[in-house]
Amino acid sequence: MPDDVSVSWGRSSRAGQAEYSTLGLTLKNTDGRFTAYNPLSPYWPHVRRWTPIEFDIDLGDGAGWRNRFSGFVRKWPLTWPGRSEKMAVARIEAVGVLCRLGRGNPPAKSSLRRTIPATGTLAYWPAEDGPASGQAASAFPDHPPLTIVGVYEFAPIESWKNSQGYSVDYGTAGLVDVSGGATMTAAVPATVTVATATAWTVAVCADIPDTRATDLVLVEIATPGGTHSAWRLVVTTTARTQVHARNSAGTWVIVVDNSSLVLSMFSHNLAVWQSGGNIQVGFNWDSVSGYKGSGSVAGTLAGVAQVVVNPTASTAAVPTPMGHIAVWAGHSLTAVDLRDGPVVLALFGYGWSSIASGAAATGEPATERLARLAAEDGVPLAMAAADPGDEVMMGLQRPGTALDLYQGCEAADAGLLYEDGFGLGYLPRTARYNQPVALTIDAAAGELGTPFEPVDDDQMLRNKWTVERIDGSSAVAADEESIILQGEIEDSVTLNLASDHPLPDHAGWRLRLSTVQEPRYPAVTITLSSSRGLAAAWCACKSGSRVQVINPPEQNPPGTVDQLVVGATEVYRGRRSWRATMNVEPAAPWLVATASGPHRAAAAGSTLATDITAGAMSLSLTSTAAGGLWTTKASAFPLDLLIGGERVTVSAITGTSSPQAATVTARAVNGVSRSWQAGTPVQVWSPAVVPL
Repeated sequence: MPDDVSVSWGRSSRAGQAEYSTLGLTLKNTDGRFTAYNPLSPYWPHVRRWTPIEFDIDLGDGAGWRNRFSGFVRKWPLTWPGRSEKMAVARIEAVGVLCRLGRGNPPAKSSLRRTIPATGTLAYWPAEDGPASGQAASAFPDHPPLTIVGVYEFAPIESWKNSQGYSVDYGTAGLVDVSGGATMTAAVPATVTVATATAWTVAVCADIPDTRATDLVLVEIATPGGTHSAWRLVVTTTARTQVHARNSAGTWVIVVDNSSLVLSMFSHNLAVWQSGGNIQVGFNWDSVSGYKGSGSVAGTLAGVAQVVVNPTASTAAVPTPMGHIAVWAGHSLTAVDLRDGPVVLALFGYGWSSIASGAAATGEPATERLARLAAEDGVPLAMAAADPGDEVMMGLQRPGTALDLYQGCEAADAGLLYEDGFGLGYLPRTARYNQPVALTIDAAAGELGTPFEPVDDDQMLRNKWTVERIDGSSAVAADEESIILQGEIEDSVTLNLASDHPLPDHAGWRLRLSTVQEPRYPAVTITLSSSRGLAAAWCACKSGSRVQVINPPEQNPPGTVDQLVVGATEVYRGRRSWRATMNVEPAAPWLVATASGPHRAAAAGSTLATDITAGAMSLSLTSTAAGGLWTTKASAFPLDLLIGGERVTVSAITGTSSPQAATVTARAVNGVSRSWQAGTPVQVWSPAVVPL
């Protein structure tokens, strides 16, 4: 069809979060093959909402097809653009995975509520229901709820402080307080019983009271048809943990008796499996490897048919919250049993590596959290390597939707989240530093299209930043010179960080990103159909890629235009026209100091001591007491300086007091040639900036 094909990807310039990509495509539909729900279509039943679709191009260079869009058809509108009913078209609209993830109004889930279903559990009751609830709903459709009998209350879980003074919070909403003697019961679907016939694990999160008048049966699992028809995980009044089995005579026998016990909130797991003619038993709550206690009994195992929490209606004088009851097939499950397994980590909101009395709230690296969250949701994630020694540590994982949590990781790390194929991509902050140039556009060679309109405005200017930590402190960074000249433009952000310590660095970094002294480029355009030499490099660009425009129009500020691509719109008209308009942001803030890089320590307050002409090859440089003298070491030269707006190269600086003499070997390196007056600021061309 003659209509344009339009593809947009990435985000708008200075957008605070990732945006979904779009594809607009017109298909000839004379025979109705692209009519939704048409059973006569050769593509039936795939012509419908949310059908996957890809748009690829072949550059003819032997490198194969390049993908320009991967997503899902959101609309299949049927239209007749002319007067003839025989000429029909389908102008489809497709969107990327972020649009799918953002549909509807999903509930904000706690870390346990998210993590446990992702571990392969077959039945699960979070027990995080509202305070007026009369049951504990299943997390799975068509599974029965836990019925509750007795005195109970859905109540928040209290945090506590360890011996180091750190507050320990939990990755759950309020649970059922059974201290009044409440019992919770649910049958499991028959499919679960069949799947657990030879091995199963059942877990319950519980905060066990320090003292009890009677033994507390945490959970009872009914397994009818087996040699032992039920199993119990018991905490005794003598501070022992036991596993009981009910034999054919109806008698409860002790299979495991162990002194291991934890009294704070934890996930208590009972695993039972067939091993030859015996049934093996193990219990756990926090172990580096193996079980806290184990044993065996002769017999044949049967699958789980019912779970009962606090079946003996034990009471306590203090709150006894219980919840997150789950059933798995199998035993020795890393996700369930181990101290560094997902269930244990989720219990503490991924804010701790353990809860030993000497442990600290170390947090979870932002990139690791994002990867884990995507895996829990089954969303493919392509992530560039991050510097493991420069990770941002996040605080407790708060309840949230998938997109809320992804964006929280991105905001804390200051990386770049985007769509990649049918999944997501992420460029960590450390991978954004000092990006190599991926695409060079030579304006003098006619490679730069329109629009290309540099603007000097305050749309991206924020000269004062306040960064707050969730439930923590805050820090402020401001550019006083900018505020005096342009007025105060303040912004703020709240981040989920593990501690208050890095707040000043985050505030300073955001200030750097939003006070760049160069024009803003709303769009950078290239016409690929006439500049085919750029096509392969452009197709390799992604969100975060660095592009440069060399030899820009003479009315543009001198020098190379150095930008980072954050998004783009591509328009195709058959084989004749292909245009890409980029959304860009300055690359300069992301060029940071490295041990062997070109950046030099910045000069604070240095100026020209005397006037210089456009051809002068010597300089007199002042310095301040705070900034110190210019270096005179031979190894520091040649050194490029910025005088006003001119780049010059000096081969030596001499003198032991201010002003110092500098020998110039090159003027107008960046194309700026003019005289400068005394007092003109002097700075190194590439000031060293410490990264976040």
